[in-house]
Amino acid sequence: MPSIFGSFVMRADVELVFDVPRLEEKLIIEALRRLGLRLKLTNIKYSPLSWDEAPAQISLIRTISMLRAAYSASVREAAGVRTINSSEAILISGDKILALSSLKRAGIRFPKSVVALDEEAAEKAGEAMGFPLVDKPPIGSWGRLVTLVQDMRMLRSVIEHRQFYQSQALRTHILQRYVRAGNSDLRILVLGGEVLGAIHRIAMNGDWRSNVARGGVVKRAELNPELEELALKASSAIRGEFIGIDVFEENGEYLVNEVNGVPEFKGFMEATGIDVPKILAEYVKRLLRR
Repeated sequence: MPSIFGSFVMRADVELVFDVPRLEEKLIIEALRRLGLRLKLTNIKYSPLSWDEAPAQISLIRTISMLRAAYSASVREAAGVRTINSSEAILISGDKILALSSLKRAGIRFPKSVVALDEEAAEKAGEAMGFPLVDKPPIGSWGRLVTLVQDMRMLRSVIEHRQFYQSQALRTHILQRYVRAGNSDLRILVLGGEVLGAIHRIAMNGDWRSNVARGGVVKRAELNPELEELALKASSAIRGEFIGIDVFEENGEYLVNEVNGVPEFKGFMEATGIDVPKILAEYVKRLLRR
C-alpha cells in the first residue's frame, strides 16, 4: 500500500507550508493557481514532514510560529527543496538577538540595545541605560511581551513576571533605548533583492506599539534612495529573500528596529494597492524557469 513517505507522487511546482490559513495565505494560493502552477498545500498541524520527501521544487514557508517555520524549512531544504525563506533567514530574523547581531556586523544602525540573560543583569542594564526604555524578549511577534518601561520599579516588575516563564528566551531581556518616533514606524517589503514599497504604521487607541495586529493604522510611505539601500542591505544581512523590515525615523536618521522572515502584508496591500501575492507568484514562476 502506498505510504506518504515512500509512494511516488507527481512533484508539484510549489508547496505552501502553513499552520493557520490567514488572508495572506489564501491570496497567495489564488495567485499561484492563476498562473497555472501545480500547487501542494501542507498544513503542518495535520501533515507530518519527512526528510525523504521532496513534494515540490519550491516551498513557501508561511507558518505563524517562527520555530515551526524554521523546522519546516530545514526539513524541506535537506530533501533538496528550495525554501522561501531559508531556515537560516527565518531563524536569524525570528530571534531579535541574532538579527541585531547580523545587522551590527553589516554596519546597519539600530536603537542602542543591550542583552541581559538574567534578572540581575537586566537591572544593571536598566540602571546604566536610564528610562524610559523598551524591554522585550528575543522571540515573539505582534508586540507581545514588549513593554515601555518608565522607571526601575516598573522594570523590576517586568523582570519578576518574566522569570516565571520556563523558556530561557522569554526570560532573556533586550533592553533598548526608547525611540521617540511619534508612535510610528516604517514597514518595508523586500522580495528577491527588490524593494516592493513601504508603509507608515501608526499606533492608535492609546497604544505606543504600531503593529497592525494591535490596531495600528497604515498609510503609504514614499521611498527614497537611502531607505531602499538600507532595506536591501538589511535583507542581505539576514540572508532573506522575502522580508519585512521595520524602521524608525528619528531626527532625520533611519534605525532598523526588527526584521520579519514570514512577513504579513494585508496592511501593506491596503495602504499601497500593491498586489503582493501576484508579485510573489510571478517571482516564484521565474525561479522555476531557471
